[in-house]
Amino acid sequence: MGKYKNSISFEEGFCEIFNTEEDLKDYLTFAFEEYLQDGDFNVFCRSLELVIKSRDTINGFAKKVDLSKMGLYNIINGKKEPKIRTLAKILKELGCTLKIA
Repeated sequence: MGKYKNSISFEEGFCEIFNTEEDLKDYLTFAFEEYLQDGDFNVFCRSLELVIKSRDTINGFAKKVDLSKMGLYNIINGKKEPKIRTLAKILKELGCTLKIA
């Protein structure tokens, strides 16, 4: 490790910057709006992953939303697009809602 002993991971840095519920909601809102603009669902899913990991483990969160660990990984890795009800469950567990305006 040597000269890198004081370094932190990207996820640790993310948690330091986005450390309140409001920050995390704003981050997901921005990521979702970007998805609506550019259609890149994978970027939005990566945002979901970061927010989920800031609160829980993937396995722990998957249990809370009644998904398998692999099912949740497939969603956040862009291998599977979730049904709207699955996305709604994930967002609800994160304290978010979808709003149509």
